[in-house]
Order: sequence, then C-alpha cells, then structure tokens
Amino acid sequence: MTIVANRAVTFVNNKSLPVISSQEIDLDTCYGDNEIVVKVHAAALNPIDWLMYQLAFSWFAGSEKKTFSRDYSGEIVKVGSSVENFEIGDKVVGLFEHILGPQGSLSDYLVFNPTKQCALTKMPACNDPKYSDYVLNAAWPLVFGTAYKILFGYGQKLGPGSKILVIGASTSVSNALVQIAKNYLNVETVVGICSKKSFEYNKALGYDHLVAYDEDNTVEKVVGLVKDKFENGKFDLVFDSVGNSDFFPRIHDVLKSRNEGSYYLTIAGDHKIKYANLSLWSILQPSWEMLKRYGPFRKYNYAYVLLNKNPKAMALGAQLIAEKKYKPAIDSVYEFGDYADAFKTLCSYQVKGKVVVKID
Repeated sequence: MTIVANRAVTFVNNKSLPVISSQEIDLDTCYGDNEIVVKVHAAALNPIDWLMYQLAFSWFAGSEKKTFSRDYSGEIVKVGSSVENFEIGDKVVGLFEHILGPQGSLSDYLVFNPTKQCALTKMPACNDPKYSDYVLNAAWPLVFGTAYKILFGYGQKLGPGSKILVIGASTSVSNALVQIAKNYLNVETVVGICSKKSFEYNKALGYDHLVAYDEDNTVEKVVGLVKDKFENGKFDLVFDSVGNSDFFPRIHDVLKSRNEGSYYLTIAGDHKIKYANLSLWSILQPSWEMLKRYGPFRKYNYAYVLLNKNPKAMALGAQLIAEKKYKPAIDSVYEFGDYADAFKTLCSYQVKGKVVVKID
C-alpha cells in the first residue's frame, strides 16, 4: 500500500469558513482502469470559485464537504490500464470541471477519467525566469478556455478585417482574448476599456486603442473612435468582462447589425458583482434591457458566456505558449497554507492576472 495524505481546502456551506482538511488515500487502489491520478503542483483561483462558495446556502448545499478551484498543473503518478495517451510521469495542465464537488484542484491529488474531464493536455515549457512552469501553467486553462469560446464559439469568422471592443481590458480573460486575437487570428483592431493607469500594461499586450473608464464620456469616446478613426466601421464583437450596461443605449452606434453576425458577449452580466455582499438577488437581478435581447424584442445578438470543457482550447493554449504567442498573466502566488490571503486578493478588484496557489 502507498498511503498518502490528500489535503484540500474545503467548506460545507457559505456560513462555514474554508479550512484545510486531510483524507488518507491509497495511491495503489484509489483509481479505476479508466482513471488517472494527478499530483497537483499548482492551482489558480477564479471568481467563480468564490461565487459558488457564496451561493452555497445551507438549505441547498447539504452537509458534505465541498472543494474549490478548477485550474491545475501537475504530474501524473498513476494510470489505469485502459487509459490511452497518458503515462506516469507526464506533466499535465487542465481544467477540472465541477460544481460544489468533493474534488477540486485546490488539493494534493485529483483522480479522474481523462475522457470525461477532457480539458487537459501535456504541459508546455514556459522557461520564465520569475515563475516555475507549474505556476504559469496553472494560470491559464479557465481564462484561455473562456476567451477561446468568446472568439470561436458563436459562429463568427474573426480575422484581419475584424474589430473587437473589450470592456474591462485588464481582466485575465481579456488578457488571453487580446493575445489570441492579435497573435493567432490577426484581428485588425482591438479596443480596450480600462483605468488610465493600466494603459501601459495593456498596450504591451496588443491593444490598438485604449479608452479610460475613470474619465468622463467613455461611451462617447468609443463612439468617436468608430465615427472618426474607423470611418463608421463598427465592432464585430463587444466583450464585457466586468459587468457593464453603459453601452446599451448606444449599442447600434458601436456594434454591427445582428444580420452581420455581430455579438455582444458577457461573462459578468450588466452589473459588477460585489463579492463582499453577495446575494442570490444580486446574481439574478432582472434588467429591462433583457427584453431587447430575446424573442420578438431582440435587437442585437447577445449571449452570456458559460465555459464548457474543450480539449481544442487546451491544445491551442499549449501551442501558443510553446510558440511564445501567449503568456499567462500572474498577479500573485501564494503558498497552500496562505489560501485565505489568496482569496482576499482575488476579491479585491485590484488583480491583474491570476492568483495562483502552490500546492506542494
């Protein structure tokens, strides 16, 4: 027998503080013929992790222990007899999909069927002088996969003649999106909205134009770009990564008609989520603007983006990292025992890049 401690950051419901709990597992018997065991070296935190914790009301969540996190990087230590394409010793990176599950990537080990949890790939080398390959690779699966779906998942053929507007240029998803758009799709123009102090940071990522949200007339400045700089060339895609409704009254001045295949896509809805005072109502709060999005009232193509596991996205991410066309953004790195500080940073609204937790 090979008995090891499998530590994990767990909680029961949103009234219970997250704690490190430990369970012994036998590495020789804990997996099936079609499963692998991954020793996790690093995991990243995402807003969805804290959101699910906040929504784990006792009347809904039950009494079982639940776990955090989806992004992981690590090494395969056990392989079932029926598993193909993976071997013991393979370094892998992936997205472990779960909702309030008993397993999550903020733990020592993950045991799963790679044909079901298929968003994983061999880990590319990053050769970064500041961060280990494990830390950098833990930072990209969810955000890159989300950016991939935004750019490829709605039937658009974005390329050299396309224009994209990004509301919230400094977020991790936007960071991945602009790198894919400029370095892989060769999109002609990407405009970002961010704070004035973030201009230099975002310009280096590839944004062609930046507009400050902390100055007056943000919407009018974007409309002015469309009319003057782009000669009335409107955007093929507007992507909102922060929760914003400012552009809806002028949507037809910035976004191409729905018949041209344009889209307004969001991962946050119409309002910025306040993690410190989250409620079910704040998540489901209706908007009259919704009437313009669906059914006979539909005036433009709109979708709320929900990530689904996609091995193609993982393969492209690994390829672009290997080709140095995409570099994951890291905000900060924490030790496993400092997970509470990592969550505080995540919810601070001040992060630029991923918050990564080193497990080992």
